[in-house]
Amino acid sequence: MSVETRLIYHSRYATHYSTASCEQPNRVTSIFQTLMDHFPVMEPGPCSEDDILLCHSQGLLESEKQDSGRYDVACLAAGGAILCSELALEGIHAFGIIRPPGHHASPDQNWGFCFFNNMAIAISRLIRTKKIERAVILDIDLHFGDGTDTIFKYDDNVSVLNIQSSTPREFIDETRIELGKITEADIIGISAGFDQYEKDWGSNLSTDDYRTIGIIAGEFAARNCQGRIFSILEGGYFVPDLGLNALALIEGINSGLAMCL
Repeated sequence: MSVETRLIYHSRYATHYSTASCEQPNRVTSIFQTLMDHFPVMEPGPCSEDDILLCHSQGLLESEKQDSGRYDVACLAAGGAILCSELALEGIHAFGIIRPPGHHASPDQNWGFCFFNNMAIAISRLIRTKKIERAVILDIDLHFGDGTDTIFKYDDNVSVLNIQSSTPREFIDETRIELGKITEADIIGISAGFDQYEKDWGSNLSTDDYRTIGIIAGEFAARNCQGRIFSILEGGYFVPDLGLNALALIEGINSGLAMCL
């Protein structure tokens, strides 16, 4: 069977705002150019302040509002994650080509090129509005998603899986094992960092490995979450292959879904 897939993208994600030089606009434009002919594209709107306050303090919100250009784009990134999660509830696999990333943003502080925690906001909004009860967040970025972990540390309804193994086989095995421990979930969101790539900072995973990880996640979603799955961009800095790795992950997820639905 075919799986319905959408890309979530806004041209303003390519805005030049104050951040580290490696977190450059062509990260998202390169992915978009690779994927735009493969899947339909939807444009998100910004999240609200109330959405941000589901996961962050008023102080952090006010601090980020001081840089209006960056703040506007950060709200669009969280809005993109929200749209991805809402589409997942409809059985549509959405991939958010969003920027800035978010998994290092905690309730009252942020770092690592992250300003608001896009994934945490999207999941928290689904729970707060009673659209779901339990969620899984699979973080495959090179760096531990400390912000997401902190936000949900004491929430038994959200399982945050930070996969940190340093060889491809161990990474894939850990992904399968950690997901295998979970039997109840309404949705799975993937914090899709690609800096574990063999040509990126992590020097670890191949493009085919991202496809395999996608298959594992897709099968989990089909068996445990009624096919509800979405992915959003986190890290990844080897620009030439970002689109290829994102495509491999999406194709893997769709294959996993199709095998089990």
